[in-house]
Amino acid sequence: MLKRAGNPLHKVPDSHVLLTDEQLAAYNAAFQAIEGDLSDVEHVRKELNRLEQINLNKPVPKAFDTLTTPEGKWDAHAQLLKLFRSEIFLCHQADGGQWAVIQLFQHNSPYAQAHGDTDILLKGNDVRELMTEYMAQVQHTLRFMARNTAAKAQKIVWEQFPDDHPGKVVHAISERCSNVAENTEAIKQAQKYSVRQSRGIGI
Repeated sequence: MLKRAGNPLHKVPDSHVLLTDEQLAAYNAAFQAIEGDLSDVEHVRKELNRLEQINLNKPVPKAFDTLTTPEGKWDAHAQLLKLFRSEIFLCHQADGGQWAVIQLFQHNSPYAQAHGDTDILLKGNDVRELMTEYMAQVQHTLRFMARNTAAKAQKIVWEQFPDDHPGKVVHAISERCSNVAENTEAIKQAQKYSVRQSRGIGI
């Protein structure tokens, strides 16, 4: 175990920062408050990892359902992401040539009651380009979620543990949040494309 001036220093996950006993207590208190938020980031990251393994040159699977939107009917070919109150699907226009990424909300969710069950997030004529754009946008959303999660922890650390060098604690938590949403080579390639007709991924 590493020590500084006779005091033990502790390692924490996904960070190179070493913390004293007091700093570790601050870290644990802040992490407990953000654990659920970080779990959401981890879930989306795993789903994105799964999508990155898909060979976009292979034929699209056959449709298994039909979604109705204000713009007409769309055949659902693949589930891209499953969230707490919604699912996101890759769809093809039933009576046209366009592809779309469509979010389907639970009928009793607040968003569905206010805006309807479906929301078209992206549209395009090329399914591979559409998927690339979708993955790039999910990565952008992941970074936003990670920053918000780290900011929540930072507020707790500075307010509740101001005398224990909170900067080191904040840095350790920020590193952990950032690593969960870390970019990959597939997403770096995806960022070559611009996001067209995008309304954002509702996480």
